[in-house]
Amino acid sequence: MRWITEENYAQQMREIAEPYVEERKEAGHFERVHGEPIYFEHFKADEPKAVIVISHGFTESIRKFTESVYYMLQAGYEVWGLDHRGHGRSFRQNDNPYVVHVERFEDYVLDLVYLTESKVRPAAGSLPVYLYCHSMGGCIGAWTIESYPKLFDKAVLSSPMLGLSFGKIPLPVVYVAASLKGIGEKRKEPLNPVVSFPKEGDFENSCDSSKCRYDYYFDKRLKDAYLQTQDPSINWGKQSAKACARVTSKRQTAKISIPVLLVQAGNDTVVKNESQDLFVSRTKSCEFYRVPGMKHELYMTDSEVLIPYWEKVFSFFG
Repeated sequence: MRWITEENYAQQMREIAEPYVEERKEAGHFERVHGEPIYFEHFKADEPKAVIVISHGFTESIRKFTESVYYMLQAGYEVWGLDHRGHGRSFRQNDNPYVVHVERFEDYVLDLVYLTESKVRPAAGSLPVYLYCHSMGGCIGAWTIESYPKLFDKAVLSSPMLGLSFGKIPLPVVYVAASLKGIGEKRKEPLNPVVSFPKEGDFENSCDSSKCRYDYYFDKRLKDAYLQTQDPSINWGKQSAKACARVTSKRQTAKISIPVLLVQAGNDTVVKNESQDLFVSRTKSCEFYRVPGMKHELYMTDSEVLIPYWEKVFSFFG
């Protein structure tokens, strides 16, 4: 395994990781619903032992996982990933390019299922198919493995969004406010006013623990308008709150039959760790791994944390 280290990080990404990943990539769109194209990428491993499907987080894109895909390919995994609707190069249901909107959270799930059933599984043949999720993608992933228990063979939920954090405001208050405010077309409006993408980064208030990785991807976002989503719509907040309550319920967690690894960031201020703890306690086949002191995006940490993190994930997948 060749790791990308902090020294000359951007140069290593440009000269080593990006060419390696790009020469193995094919991209396209699929339409589960007519007129709603969803973008996906497929990365071919030389001699794959299994397949990994990536479900990314809020305001992200499969493009953010180039370094992660580089490691997965080296470890012998074929990789698929999509831009969830409202993100990246996929279909968007609102006009504001900086705002993520979704009508139903379940649409994320159905898109992921469609990609896996129509493209990933047929191409995989007899190979195991695993699911790797981050944040919002973890809520999507949890819903998927609860409702489609035989679709994947194993799943990793990394800092999964199983409970949203609104500071001191109780969740029921947020939900009622969103329901009252988000009537008609107002449901597509942002929770916070967004008029443009910032010209300068803000690492200190970001979800990352590695500045060189943060700077590298922020530069990508500056140059690519498709990557500049940054705020939720009113309805996204409402739908996500409902989804978090659903996937952590006893009724739904009891449906999980595959091995699951939940990786928790010790200093996560974006999602609720207590909701992850609840999910673990209710899921019979769930292994728990905590990374102390780290912020939300565990795949965007420095090497002393990042390498053991990936070694744990790959050991779990096998």
